[in-house]
Amino acid sequence: EAGGARIMLVDKEGQVRFSTDSRMAGKTFSRLQAECSSCHSQAHVPDQFTIVKPRGNEFARSLLVIRNQESCFNCHPSSQKINGTVIVDLPMSQAGVHLRSDMREMLGLAALMVTVTILVLGVLVDRLIVRRIKAMERTTIAIRKGSLDERVVTGGQDEISELAYSFNVMTASLKESLKEIERHKDYLESVINSIEDEIVVVDREFRVVTANEAYVRRSGHRKDLAPGQPCCITNAGGSCEVGLQAKCPARTTFHTGRVEKCLHRFVADGGRERYIEIYSYPLTDAGGRVFQAIEVRRDITERRVLEANLCHSERLASLGLLASGISHEINNPLASIVTCAEGLQKRMGKTQVRTDDVVEYLTLITKEAMRVKAITERLLILSRKSNSLIYIVSVNRALQETVQLVKFQAQNRDIQIQEDYACELPEITADEPALRQVFLNLLMNAMQATAAGGRIAVKTAAQPDCVRVVVEDTGCGIAPANLPHLFEPFFTSRPAGQGTGLGLFISHTLIRQMGGSIQVESQVGTGSKFTVEIPQQRMPEPSGQMQEDRRGVS
Repeated sequence: EAGGARIMLVDKEGQVRFSTDSRMAGKTFSRLQAECSSCHSQAHVPDQFTIVKPRGNEFARSLLVIRNQESCFNCHPSSQKINGTVIVDLPMSQAGVHLRSDMREMLGLAALMVTVTILVLGVLVDRLIVRRIKAMERTTIAIRKGSLDERVVTGGQDEISELAYSFNVMTASLKESLKEIERHKDYLESVINSIEDEIVVVDREFRVVTANEAYVRRSGHRKDLAPGQPCCITNAGGSCEVGLQAKCPARTTFHTGRVEKCLHRFVADGGRERYIEIYSYPLTDAGGRVFQAIEVRRDITERRVLEANLCHSERLASLGLLASGISHEINNPLASIVTCAEGLQKRMGKTQVRTDDVVEYLTLITKEAMRVKAITERLLILSRKSNSLIYIVSVNRALQETVQLVKFQAQNRDIQIQEDYACELPEITADEPALRQVFLNLLMNAMQATAAGGRIAVKTAAQPDCVRVVVEDTGCGIAPANLPHLFEPFFTSRPAGQGTGLGLFISHTLIRQMGGSIQVESQVGTGSKFTVEIPQQRMPEPSGQMQEDRRGVS
């Protein structure tokens, strides 16, 4: 069968005992042939598939070794390992056809298996994964919209079921956490709304972010309408005036990042004065930038009235301390007046009266009477209820003009006055005439304590929350034993008749009424140093009918 398939049975000697191709019957295969040597060169002859080309024809040869087994021992000795070989030769042309046919069948079967597998996997994935994930997605969307009662319903014991269970637990915990946050929020709102002080949060545009009920009541807005409205501290529903905006504590907090405090005075509806004390606290973001400010506002009008009444009561009470000094200080000049009057009466009784003696006595009487009047005027300052005018005061100008009043006298006494005024010293709101009176008293005391050739130094300086004025002299100084009594009424170290002892007492009282203080440092033989500190904002200008100028308002 030339060109056809053939099957041969070969014994162990290589002789063909049977073949479908009659031409191969009786042929002997030599181990030296190329197609045989590759197998027989090995100790163990394997089954093999190879390609051979006998007489130019290409065959795919399959060799199946027939090994000696126990069932073969009747015909073959047991020592023999191989009984023969079955050789199947298939022309390569037919092998390609069979191979392609088998490949097509295998590919078709594989495609069918893949298709079935994909369909089965698709159904399983849809039922076991996709549908359950979509259910979780629907629940997530509902929760995102605020429905925290939604839950994922999935069966099974796989990983997705565990994930769904964990998701449901997380949702329940989130719901409880939000409820707890709401409870805390309601509690904090209740606490803040229970505070009578006005609390408001403003942004950098000075619009309300949130506020408590006290602020809402005063501003006239409904609570739901308050956010976004302009911050105001004047009449209900109004906006800040230009003059007050410059002193707004929230504005300062946005610039400095610090806690600020101020006092606003303005005229409410009906002409009633109101005093509002405002604290401003910064709110910072992660970068440290102040993005909002918390203002706490307190109406201290009643407290101011009580303070004024208390101050007046203290002044009246201080008159009791002055009683002994008053009797002494007034009796001395009155004794002189009486003596002079008696002497004048005796001389008038005589026939000859010298005019120059009468003039001298009358002059002394007038001088001592004016001294009594000065003492009583100083006492009236303490006993009278304050109704001083409030001014926007330039401390540098007030001090400089006061120095000019005493410069001529200082030059006559050969006393040098050195002036050092701070640049850009902030203006203050105070009782300017009273402030000038304090400056004049300190300068006069310094001149009286300084000998000829001495020096008086006057200096101003700006502090973070006040203006400082220093009056320092090179005079005789104050004894340490006298320092604790320096600001007591009628205390003086001068000879009798050269001072009332009320100057420093009145100055201390006036500065204290302005919210300031006076300190003294002194060393005998070296000189004294008086330091006055006045708050920058103690009595702010009123809004409404108050004018933004340098005139006083009551």
